[in-house]
Amino acid sequence: MSTAAARGRPAAAWSGAALLLTALAVTAPSATAAPHTAHTAHTAHTPRVERVSTAADGTQADGPSDGAAISADGRRVAFTSTAPGFGCAHFFPCLLVKDVATGGLTRIDLGDGYMYSSPMLSADGGRVGYTAGTRFMAPYLYDGATGRSERLWPQNPPGFNELGRVESISPDGTHVAYTIGNRNGSEGARLLYVRDTATGTDDLISPAEEGTKGGASVSGDGERVAYSVRTGSEDDPNDVFVKDRATGERTQVDTGLGAAYLVRITADGRRVLLEADGGLYVRDLRTGESRRVADGRVFAATADGRYAVVAGEDGTRVRDLRTGLRGAALTPAAQVMPDALAAKGRAVAFNSGASHLVPGDTNREPDVFVLRGELSRNPAPMPSVTERISMTRDGQQRTGPSYDPVMGEDKVAAFTSQGDVFVNTAGGVDQVDSAGQDPAHEGTPCYSGRMVGYVAPHASDGGPEVYVRNRSVGKLTGLDSYEGVRFGWMGQPVVDPTCQWIAYAATLPATATDPHPQPRVYRFRFNGGTTDVVSAPGGAAGSPSISYDGRYVAFEQGGGVHVRDLDTGTLETAAAHASAPSLGADGRTIAFQQDRYVYVRDLDTGTTTRAVGAQPSLSGDGTRLAYTSRGAVYLLELATGKRQLISVDRWGGRNDRPAGHPSVNADGTVVAFESASSDLVRGDTNGVSDVFLRTAQ
Repeated sequence: MSTAAARGRPAAAWSGAALLLTALAVTAPSATAAPHTAHTAHTAHTPRVERVSTAADGTQADGPSDGAAISADGRRVAFTSTAPGFGCAHFFPCLLVKDVATGGLTRIDLGDGYMYSSPMLSADGGRVGYTAGTRFMAPYLYDGATGRSERLWPQNPPGFNELGRVESISPDGTHVAYTIGNRNGSEGARLLYVRDTATGTDDLISPAEEGTKGGASVSGDGERVAYSVRTGSEDDPNDVFVKDRATGERTQVDTGLGAAYLVRITADGRRVLLEADGGLYVRDLRTGESRRVADGRVFAATADGRYAVVAGEDGTRVRDLRTGLRGAALTPAAQVMPDALAAKGRAVAFNSGASHLVPGDTNREPDVFVLRGELSRNPAPMPSVTERISMTRDGQQRTGPSYDPVMGEDKVAAFTSQGDVFVNTAGGVDQVDSAGQDPAHEGTPCYSGRMVGYVAPHASDGGPEVYVRNRSVGKLTGLDSYEGVRFGWMGQPVVDPTCQWIAYAATLPATATDPHPQPRVYRFRFNGGTTDVVSAPGGAAGSPSISYDGRYVAFEQGGGVHVRDLDTGTLETAAAHASAPSLGADGRTIAFQQDRYVYVRDLDTGTTTRAVGAQPSLSGDGTRLAYTSRGAVYLLELATGKRQLISVDRWGGRNDRPAGHPSVNADGTVVAFESASSDLVRGDTNGVSDVFLRTAQ
């Protein structure tokens, strides 16, 4: 299998030879889960995810793992890790090979002080090519039969060479392409060789005079080698050649394609896969013709050239280039390496920091996973796991109900439980309100969770007051007045995404001129302490929603939904006879409820999308809408109309008891909701409402 896909692009374009995408999901059962009587059992076509960066007994790693490569038979996965539990050091990644059939974990170890990268496997996983070193990295080949590693280096190479790297290994592991060079400028890959392990000879494929090599791929018999040479030209920065080792003939294969990058040469040596013009091309070496076979970015391909991992308009998937069949879309949080695809496209290895892909992923570290499943015209979505976040700090379920989740970015979510406000962040679940402030409620975070607003009793008279906790310094700010007059009632706080503003509803006390005061919406700026009145005079106002920079505030008043531009003072009506506004981060897209429908409206163009439901929550980027319908939570992708069930049980069906109060995060990838259903996650036996997070496909 070849690493040429990662080597062919400039480092800036490939971001460290890996695609870092951005997040998604839907639940699949555990392999040991008992069948659910109300739902159909999973078939062989259902995709499944397994975490492979674990110890032999399944214990999760205590540090990050990445760099995943998989054997063609799908049985072995090589990866690097800095997890201390694997015997690795924080700054010195070690190299491991997992036998996914037995769980056995083999560490390839050259001694103290070595670092490892770029693993690739022969078809059966018996041989591993990799790059390692202490001060200078060099190419190596590990033989599983002997348990030994051999440094790949030619005798008396021309010039001064101190470092090198593995570029490609043939499917049978008998031929390895590698580059060597020195640390001066761009000279790190100036010489390209192929090692024949049967004879122990090293054949020079491309000398330094041809230029710096951008990657290479060797055919199954080792007779043909495809490789890239960097030209330095802005219009065509890379040329791709094929060298016939028997005849010495060198052929350029990217002619006519413009800026083209090598993906790999096929095992039979007859075709070369190239990425050019935003798509995948196959060059037939016999006819010289190039044919476009897929649109999108290419990240891995099988040795026969039939299957590839391609990031297209419908997501990053394994694709059958001949029939058009597809696999499940990978989570956007995945990193896909060039040697990540098994034969027939049935398994793809990837790295991800997502914790929703398998049950029990609580190490808060990037892990290595394998997605398996058959390809089809309409593949099932990639499995996911629903997470219950309304847990105690030590991981125990709460005895009382938890409710009212509000999302920030990623998995930041505030919620209320048993008279206290909590926030879930990457560091775990923390209580926000102070001791003695019970009952606190209506928690709302800014995107990062650094600041959380909530309602709690006033210290002097017990009346409701809006507080803001700055979690980074522990500072607590109480808001209780306007122009020196203390409010008689306060509630419904919402912190803007940037942690600079808070909007809330409040009522001033009765006066002779206003004997029956109504709630109004206010906006407070943390830096400067200024307060602005947002809603219009007359008529109760409430349910504020605030834009990214605090400029726009949406609210209910007079039976309709309105939006105030605080920079210009302009007030516009988004919808009459409407309620429950949810404003996008730009302040120009708004969701609201009207009768039995929820709507999303572009305030500039007037474009409107409608769905049957209630309790709308619009993602910050305005692309997705979470809402409830008939006791279940759904997520609507506005551009495509795709709707997916969010409150899904462990068997892929609908929740048994009502789910509601959905809140979607900034980029529309995670939805929080509350439900008393006991079938959403394992071990839910408290019999009360909990708060859950689910990552969307």
